[in-house]
Amino acid sequence: MSTEATAWMDTLWDPEARLLRTPRPADPPTHMVRETVWYAVGLLTRRSTGDLERATEALHAVLGHQYDVPGTVFHGTWRRSPDEADPGAEPVEWRDYDPNWREFIGTALLLILHHFETDLPADLVARIDSALVLAAEGSVRRGVRPDYTNIAVMAAYLYDSVGRRFGLPPAMRAGESLARRVHTLWSATTAFPEFNSPTYYGVDLYGLGLWGAASGSPVLWSLGTDMETALWREIADRYHPGLRNIAGPYDRAYGMDMQQYAALLGLWIGLVAGPDAAPLPSGGPEAAGHAHDWCFAPCFALLGVVPPEDVTARLGQDVVRPRYMATTISESPRRVATSWLGERLMIGALDAAGEGTPWGDQHCPVTVHWRAPDGGPVRWLRAAPQSPVDAAVDRDGCLRLRIRSSEPVRFEVHTPGSAPAVLAPGHWRLPGLGVRAVESQECFDVRTTSSRDGTFVEYRPTEGAPTLSLRFLTS
Repeated sequence: MSTEATAWMDTLWDPEARLLRTPRPADPPTHMVRETVWYAVGLLTRRSTGDLERATEALHAVLGHQYDVPGTVFHGTWRRSPDEADPGAEPVEWRDYDPNWREFIGTALLLILHHFETDLPADLVARIDSALVLAAEGSVRRGVRPDYTNIAVMAAYLYDSVGRRFGLPPAMRAGESLARRVHTLWSATTAFPEFNSPTYYGVDLYGLGLWGAASGSPVLWSLGTDMETALWREIADRYHPGLRNIAGPYDRAYGMDMQQYAALLGLWIGLVAGPDAAPLPSGGPEAAGHAHDWCFAPCFALLGVVPPEDVTARLGQDVVRPRYMATTISESPRRVATSWLGERLMIGALDAAGEGTPWGDQHCPVTVHWRAPDGGPVRWLRAAPQSPVDAAVDRDGCLRLRIRSSEPVRFEVHTPGSAPAVLAPGHWRLPGLGVRAVESQECFDVRTTSSRDGTFVEYRPTEGAPTLSLRFLTS
């Protein structure tokens, strides 16, 4: 997978900018700084004629786009694109700069030094060393929270490794301290706060893989091994090989079907179970949404992570009997995720005890995926982000929703290639799936709308905040 990803990135290389172009044409053309360092990992791994020279050019270009402005909130991070303006006197996070580029680029640079330092020119190694110190300085000043899981696991490795490389005990202590706080938070329920994300679980596996495969800290190695093993088993519990998706709910997702976009977890499963079994777009990165994330593949492959044998086996096994999981994500506020997997159907639900979420449109508290008996594409439905609902699926696959307010619950229904046949208040007949409301449907005013974005079914409470129960039957 690393070789294929690197070959695709070859087609994005701009020799004048010495950076990768964005995967899809943009007006004006833009380039990617972070993804270029991942390309350098692929080039150094492949080692074909000219790869070392191109990797050297790419790394020099990336290093030239780091901010060195001590005392600012963006010190030590990188531009996302060379066209990006300087953040200015009152910068706004995410709009004017991305603080997370410190961790994404910094850890990739450390991975390069870990494997390829002796291959690189001395002046380039010196520039990388300087950049790593700036990145660690800026990240420590920022104070990454342990509940920001994907960034925290990378930050802990960045601090500790920079501290060990340059003999900086405060940085080493900061790294091990953050690692312990991540582990303590996880240990309370053995679940990460950024729960069940098809993209960010991929970053978690990368960060924890660095703790185990490329760290000099016994603390990071021990804590990371503990969490990494448990995370792989959690993924295997919810992964459906037949549908090539992980069952919801998702705290953060960039799509509902991993066969339509480059989910980082899909890259990991492809590395473990084989590319033919990967939950990725069949047309490769050219056919993928979020295609730039495919550039991360060489970093994953270089770590050489091997999950437990039982996980590898389960990632390739069909679901032959129903499977049910209930996971307490946190106790305060109490958040519980439930999932049910059948032969051609899977359901996910989140009960957040009335609490909201900071993740906006990435948040998917209710999800249903299925496939028709004759095959065809995966179909799905979900409660739209920000829906005022707490939900749970039981061991029989019945989805129970509690409406938290008088605001409507809006379901988005995606059935590519065919339209729903019936969308009545108490019964939906969808391609390959029947849905029946078995409780309280009379307490709702139901409306349906259709557009090129899909079909939407809106349940608006007419009497207080009732409950709604849905049963599903594949056909």
